[in-house]
Amino acid sequence: MNKTHDDPSHDSWINRLSSVLTPRFFKNLSIALGIGLVGGLIAHFINMPLAWMMGPMLATFVASLLRVPMAVPMQFRSAILGVIGVFLGASFTPDTLDQATRWPISMIAVLLYVPIITVIITWFYSKIARLDPATALFSATPGGLTPMVVLGAAAGGNEQEIALTQGLRVLLLVMSAPLIVLMMTGVVANGHGDSHDLQMTLNEGLLTAGSAIMTVLAFRKLGIPAAYMTGAMAASMVLHVTGIVEGNLPDWLLAGSLLILGSAIGSRFSGVKLSVLGRLAGYSILATFVVLAFTGIVAWFVSQWLDLDFIAVLLAFAPGGVAEMSLIALALNVEPSFVAFHHIVRIFEIVLLAPILAKWFRTYMHKKAAKQE
Repeated sequence: MNKTHDDPSHDSWINRLSSVLTPRFFKNLSIALGIGLVGGLIAHFINMPLAWMMGPMLATFVASLLRVPMAVPMQFRSAILGVIGVFLGASFTPDTLDQATRWPISMIAVLLYVPIITVIITWFYSKIARLDPATALFSATPGGLTPMVVLGAAAGGNEQEIALTQGLRVLLLVMSAPLIVLMMTGVVANGHGDSHDLQMTLNEGLLTAGSAIMTVLAFRKLGIPAAYMTGAMAASMVLHVTGIVEGNLPDWLLAGSLLILGSAIGSRFSGVKLSVLGRLAGYSILATFVVLAFTGIVAWFVSQWLDLDFIAVLLAFAPGGVAEMSLIALALNVEPSFVAFHHIVRIFEIVLLAPILAKWFRTYMHKKAAKQE
C-alpha cells in the first residue's frame, strides 16, 4: 500500500495547495510584481527614499485605483517577511544588549501609548468620520490588517471599511515616515545597515536559513504573533550576537524583498470602489496626521527622558507595519533592533488584548440592544 496516496491529510494538503496555485494566482502575482518592478526602477532612478519599497507601493496603488486586477497573496508575503527578519536580526550586536538596559522603560511607554492612541483615533473615526462604533474601534486599533478585520467583523463592524482604513494607515505612515526623516535630517533612507558590506558565506547562509525555518515553525506552534518575521529575526539575532555568523544577506535580496512587500501594500486596494476609497481616504489622512503629531510628542518626551535617538523612538512608536517601520530604521541605520523590538511588543499587546476587547464589545452591544427593546 502506498501510504502517501492513502493519507487523507496528504490529499487535503495537496488539494489546498492546488486550489491556491491557479493560473489566476500566477497572473495576478506577475502583474503586481511587474508593476512594482517598474515603480521600483523609477524610484531608484530619482533617488526616492526607501526606493525599492516606496516605488512599488505607489505604482501598485495607482494601478489599483485604475482597477488593474492583481494581488500578492499573504502566503507569499509571509515568506518574504522571513527574509526581512534575517536582515533585522543581523542588526543585533553585543553592543545592542548593553543598550537594551534602557528598553524596558520605553517598552512600558509603548504599552501605555497603544491604548491611548487607539482611544483618540476611535473617537475621531466615530465622531468625525461617522463610522459605526465597532468599525471605528477596529479601524483605530494599530494591529495587523487581517486580525483587525476578523475581530471587527465578529463585533459587528464593516469588514471593507476596517480593511481600507487599516491599509491606508500603513500606506500613509510608510510614505510619510521617510519623508519626515528626510526633512528633519536631510538623510535619504536608502541604506542597508552597517553590515551590508560584509556578506554571509554559503555555509553561514545555510545555517541561518535552517535556524530561521526551525524557529519560525516553533513560533507558529506557540502562536507567537508575526511568527515568520519574529522567528527568523530571533534566529538571526542569536547567531549574530554570539558571533557564529557575521555579515548579512546580499543587498539584492533585500531589494527584492522590499519590492514584494511594497507591491503587497499597494495591491491591497485592487478592486476597491473609488467612491468608498475616496470617502475614507480623507479621514484616514487626517487620522494619520493626528497619529504622527501625537507620536512625535510622545517620542520627543521618551527620547529626552531616556537619552535615546529621537528618530529611532519616533519610528519605534509610529504604528505602521512592524516590518515596514523596522525596514525604514534599517535603511537609515537608526537602531533597527530597537525599532523592531518595540513594534513586536506593540503587536503582542494588541494580539492579547484585541480578542478580549472584541468579546467585551459584543457583550456591551447586546446589552445595549436589549435595553432599547
